[in-house]
Amino acid sequence: MKRTFIVILEIALLVVILRSSFVQYWLGDMQDSLSDWMTEIASMAERQKLNELQERVRPHISAMNDYQKDYVMDILSSRTKLEHFQRYYCIEQDKNPYVYGATLLYLCSEINKVSFD
Repeated sequence: MKRTFIVILEIALLVVILRSSFVQYWLGDMQDSLSDWMTEIASMAERQKLNELQERVRPHISAMNDYQKDYVMDILSSRTKLEHFQRYYCIEQDKNPYVYGATLLYLCSEINKVSFD
């Protein structure tokens, strides 16, 4: 009987402590940090592939104007922008005002080589 009472008292005390605002804030902060850390680890391989693609493309766009280089590097900065560019300008062959001709063909071939698993 005494043990049961002590266990119930300990559980009630634990519930009261865990429901306090300080503990809620601390656990929430820890969850946010852990979530950010896991997101960073998950996107590490993607960023590495994008950086490699940027390094391969950089010498081939050196003759372009600055605004064209900025446009291409912006495209190569994220997976969603890259997929958008590939869908509209490589697959559907829509007209791009910044990149065209041999440069567009080269970019499309390099983008096709990259695979995000």
